[in-house]
Amino acid sequence: MTTVTPSPADTELRRTHVGEFVRRGTDPEEALSFYQEVYDGRDLAFAPGPMPFGFRYRATGDGRVSLRTSSVSAQRSGVLAPDRQYILAWSVEGGIVLDDDREDAVVLRPGVPVMYPAGRPFHASAPPGTQHLVHFDADFLEAVAVVGTDAPPTPLAFPVQVPPERLGPLVSVLREIAPTMLDPLVVDGDRAVLDLRLAEAAVEAFRPVDEAAARNTPITTVERAKAFMYAHFDRSLAATDIAAAAEVSVRTLQEAFQRYECSTPTAWLRDLRLEKARLGLQLADVRETSVAAVAQSCGFRHMGRFSGAYYRRYGEYPGDTLRGQRRLIAVAARTVEPERAETVLT
Repeated sequence: MTTVTPSPADTELRRTHVGEFVRRGTDPEEALSFYQEVYDGRDLAFAPGPMPFGFRYRATGDGRVSLRTSSVSAQRSGVLAPDRQYILAWSVEGGIVLDDDREDAVVLRPGVPVMYPAGRPFHASAPPGTQHLVHFDADFLEAVAVVGTDAPPTPLAFPVQVPPERLGPLVSVLREIAPTMLDPLVVDGDRAVLDLRLAEAAVEAFRPVDEAAARNTPITTVERAKAFMYAHFDRSLAATDIAAAAEVSVRTLQEAFQRYECSTPTAWLRDLRLEKARLGLQLADVRETSVAAVAQSCGFRHMGRFSGAYYRRYGEYPGDTLRGQRRLIAVAARTVEPERAETVLT
């Protein structure tokens, strides 16, 4: 077995609550012990194969969200019972079977994300290959799921798989932000905003819906525009960009927003950015980030205008939120530790 040797940069990463961990080896017994700890597993087994045995495991992230990759050269199976976390996963080769001891077993297709069963043990089997995963702290994801509502956070009942068309926005967000999230030097407010974007995309993709009703509900101009703004609020967007995404003219877009939202597309985008910035400030640690960093990551370029708009909407300045103790979600103070490293994305 070989492990990553800590460097001076690793010490700084631990200080800022972002960890990176790699483990690899060629001993099946060592791998069994490791994966049993990682997955809270039992009855795990590797089947002998024609290839020499080897495994590699990598994790990068903070206490809220971590991207992970697990590669094993042998067929494996067992019962998994990850505690207080939600796991988004997809396989490079496909063929992994979840709940393979039940009639409603799910077979992973190559590159198609699923949500691991949560809140209960489940049996799984997998061929040799590589699996990418995103682990969400349960408290964090449950809090994100009720942002903007009066409902308290509760356990989420995600389906294991959803129709492919619902995965498009999530896959787009993953492709856009995964390379940045895999950089352990991205910390503080920038990391918090990325955590939030990925969490929101996962919740939206796997939120239970009435599929029959959804099929009978046409997608409106406003909904297309909103979906585009949700996915790209951190970029500089003009009304022409939003109209193009909604497949209408700027005038039609403005009329639709005025009719259904009593607002304009740009005003709605500003309010969306303010909501993202507020939650980002509430997630951030005042010792490690700044108002400007959070604001810029949410698409604001003029700090004076941002501060004024923020005050008018929330009755306090952004710095007050950052320094305050009112946190929707506690800032995690732990790194990804080898003993509890849980499963990644590259």
